[in-house]
Amino acid sequence: MILVVEDDFVLRSAIAELLTVDGYDVESAADGLEALIRLDSCPRKPSVILLDITMPRMDGVRFRDLQRSLPGIASIPVIAVTGAAKAQRSGFDHRDFHDTFFKPLDVGSLLLTIRTLTR
Repeated sequence: MILVVEDDFVLRSAIAELLTVDGYDVESAADGLEALIRLDSCPRKPSVILLDITMPRMDGVRFRDLQRSLPGIASIPVIAVTGAAKAQRSGFDHRDFHDTFFKPLDVGSLLLTIRTLTR
């Protein structure tokens, strides 16, 4: 299962559909807070989290900090998805993530990375 955390509904839906067509089960959340709630209530943890960096309520940087502190989900690889300018303003450090993709997304490279992580 892949968890897509993205505040833009259209992009979140497009990524979820792309991953579903590629054979993955997908859950989605509109921000970091909703993602934490889903992770807490879901018995099956995702194999990868795709995480937008700039979101309302709880951004991706704060989510990642909390995720790394929670033993049940700390080891789930996280792929950052962001706009370059927004990432610079948010305190984003790409070293905190398995990989980083900038918008607009290179879908082929993103799928290759996800396939590598879910083998």
